[in-house]
Amino acid sequence: MREQAVIQKRASTVPYQIAARTSRPAQEVLAQFDIERVPGMVVAERGVHYLVIRPVRRVRYGGEMAAGFAIVIVLALLILTAVSPLVLVGLPLAVVPALPLLLDHRPDLALSAIEEDGETRVTAHGQASADLAEYLDRYLESLPVVEPAPPERGGEDDGWADAEMSEDFFSE
Repeated sequence: MREQAVIQKRASTVPYQIAARTSRPAQEVLAQFDIERVPGMVVAERGVHYLVIRPVRRVRYGGEMAAGFAIVIVLALLILTAVSPLVLVGLPLAVVPALPLLLDHRPDLALSAIEEDGETRVTAHGQASADLAEYLDRYLESLPVVEPAPPERGGEDDGWADAEMSEDFFSE
């Protein structure tokens, strides 16, 4: 049981990619997407044709702080080289502040809607939590589907559709 709990904890996000077509206008598709129904998620960026969804930041640790800590480590090691040049062996420790950012698998996801030829193509791509993936699936299923256009019939019938082939036709 203990191994399963660890595996479930690590797999908090899953790759998510989906595309759908709808008859609803693109502006309306993005406007009706209600991120408040997914706990802990916010719209990080909103454009004319897209939304970027990410979790609410709980920690202020980011790239700026990691770079600052790396600079402090490098400077401290360079100052300590006055005592012993062997201290430079520890220089790779400057990478340590970046490790939490490299191992972070936050569920960042982009949702786009683009209109063309009277239909809207909706795509979602990124890392999604289980709640976000479930909400996106339900939302995309609720959109009205595009009705296929009836096939166009030619103006004149040339008679080949109903004509029977004679044996002489194939023997030539």
